[in-house]
Amino acid sequence: MKTCQAFLAAAALAAAPWLAQAGYPEKPIHIIVGAAAGGPTDQTARVVGERMSAELGVPVVAQNIAGGGGSLGAAAAARARPDGYTLLMGTISTHGANPSLYKHLNYDAIKDFTPISMLVTYPLVVVVNPQQVPARTLGELISYARAHPGKLNRGSAGVGTSMHLSGELFDSMAGIKTTHVAYKGSAPSMKDLVGGQIDLSFESLAVALPHIQSGRLRALAVTGEAHSPLLPGVPTVAETLPGYHFSAWLGLVAPAGTPPAAIALLNGAVRQALADPGVVQALQAQAAQPTWSTPEAFGKLIASDIARLRELIQTAGIAPQ
Repeated sequence: MKTCQAFLAAAALAAAPWLAQAGYPEKPIHIIVGAAAGGPTDQTARVVGERMSAELGVPVVAQNIAGGGGSLGAAAAARARPDGYTLLMGTISTHGANPSLYKHLNYDAIKDFTPISMLVTYPLVVVVNPQQVPARTLGELISYARAHPGKLNRGSAGVGTSMHLSGELFDSMAGIKTTHVAYKGSAPSMKDLVGGQIDLSFESLAVALPHIQSGRLRALAVTGEAHSPLLPGVPTVAETLPGYHFSAWLGLVAPAGTPPAAIALLNGAVRQALADPGVVQALQAQAAQPTWSTPEAFGKLIASDIARLRELIQTAGIAPQ
């Protein structure tokens, strides 16, 4: 806590002269979201952005530029003027997996951006269609997959998404082979899972929970380090596969060259937003855990995840797009 307070105090002191001279912010700030409207990434941007608006005194609005695992939105943000008025919702895809998944990625996840802060972390849930898969536990799912290699079809929201990579890590650690089926988003993946066109998925709790509650899907495990309060009776994957852990994250970044004073002000606004009880409640309802960080700490996480996911992608034999 002392480190956080010291960072904010020093940042505010350094930012004051530039802010006074530039009048920043004096117009709307746009958060580019590299995903379709209505999904967890978009919802988080809107919930946090609305609270940041109250803190900054100008509108903070989400702008959806979906496609390419978030790469289209990331490229647009990288090309934007570094004036503090265009930000990007960075994800474990745009700033973790994509550098290893795309041969000709039209942005550099490190060089083209300046980190602002983490926003949330969230686990996924392993769900199966109970009409297609007889397994009632994760151990039974692994046994079934071993007895029927390649039979199970595992859907995801797309190549390089947390839903895809968490499943690849599971296959690798469990010593099984499921067939990955990539969709253009979680909604069509869930539709086919409920309909029986695919058998299982690693999905965000916010998306899968209604189908679990209705009984159309069966939850076998969560991918985080602890049980989810939204599914208190569901174990973690690590209870069956020791050492397994996969949590996705979302955070704000700005185009490289954005003035440090603007970064400091935005970081402080994020911290205030994530401390608001209404924001916390809204995010937790999506099974997301509010997670503020300094820009430096967020930058270290991005670099670490790029290296970690590169190894996973190579091990899983996922060909670059």
